[in-house]
Amino acid sequence: MAEASSSQSVAMQIETGNSYAVKPKTMRVQKEDLDVQVESSMDFVALTRQGVDITSYMLTQQLVGYFGMMNGHTYEELVKDFWVRAEVYDREAAKMEEFEKIEEDETMKGKTKEQMGLAEFTQTESGHL
Repeated sequence: MAEASSSQSVAMQIETGNSYAVKPKTMRVQKEDLDVQVESSMDFVALTRQGVDITSYMLTQQLVGYFGMMNGHTYEELVKDFWVRAEVYDREAAKMEEFEKIEEDETMKGKTKEQMGLAEFTQTESGHL
């Protein structure tokens, strides 16, 4: 009698009912003008050329797969697509938001961010695509 496989494939649900839209570009730089510098976190070939062969150590510690993943593919088009749409909400952006609110309504001058209906700035946040 054949044994059942211990790994079962799990179907991924892609019908969420949500509508997705591509975020507009936030910078004037064209994707084609960006150069992605791809580096390996550990260059074992270069180390071996320099007389340092740690392959046996990596095999013994079963780290070959880990470093294979770390030195894996870099999807340059995806990286470029991210960077032309990226936003960072930092102190400067928070101050600009406050300034714009006062420009809209002069009565907001001298009020706290909370009184203006704005969230208090606590830390820098990266925008999501």
